[in-house]
Amino acid sequence: MGGAIVDGALRSAVLPPDALAVVEPDAGRRARLPRTVETFADLAGGGAWLRARGAHAQVLLAVKPQALADVAAGLRPALGDDPRVVISILAGTPGAKVRALLACARVVRAMPNLALRVGRGCTAVCLSDGAAHPDDHFACALFGTGGQKVFRVDEALMDAFTALAGSGPAYVFYLAEAMQRAGVLMGFEHAQALEMVRETIAGAAALLAEGAGQTGAGGPDPATLRAGVTSPGGTTAAAVRVLEDSDAMETWARAILAARDRGRTLADGR
Repeated sequence: MGGAIVDGALRSAVLPPDALAVVEPDAGRRARLPRTVETFADLAGGGAWLRARGAHAQVLLAVKPQALADVAAGLRPALGDDPRVVISILAGTPGAKVRALLACARVVRAMPNLALRVGRGCTAVCLSDGAAHPDDHFACALFGTGGQKVFRVDEALMDAFTALAGSGPAYVFYLAEAMQRAGVLMGFEHAQALEMVRETIAGAAALLAEGAGQTGAGGPDPATLRAGVTSPGGTTAAAVRVLEDSDAMETWARAILAARDRGRTLADGR
């Protein structure tokens, strides 16, 4: 995700290459970053780069939540005593926890999803511990490159957004797996079934997005679109009946709630 954020920032000119540095311990990942970006293998080098640019330079934390304490211990000396904006994309990690480890940080939380890699992501941004407007302006610009959608939310809803949209691509991929498996069972070759599923999901997503920006609730909702495909007594209706008999709608909802609840336990270090 960090690499996708860097690519988007450079592609959209939100940041010039000389205003950006990346700390990445993994040599392979460093090699995949654009050559115009200054990279460091550890926080010692990155910290020196940060100190040289003063308190206006912002920090983006894109690490596993379990690594936060170690990263913060290495980063803290470079932050100094001046309040500095720190953007965190750590799932299930309250801004108060980040600030407690980094002292003077003004924490802005962000949660992008995987589609950021292809310029179609959506991201939630919230002001967290120590932060106030306009501390979130750069984060909104960074994650809104190319017209990508940024939602300003309260921090209390960040775990919910993570469950719904942060993890959301995985739910679509899971559906695609099931559709591909059915295609193979019905006689299509594996690759051909996958191509059919890709085109079907891409087309359905385009239809769902078509009404965005229209009056009312933003165009046709999923239930309306589904009804338009489902003729009474037809083939689609037969499929939907099986899904309804297996309580699929409620199962999906429970799955998303489970993802939200897991985010809350991550905050407790469990």
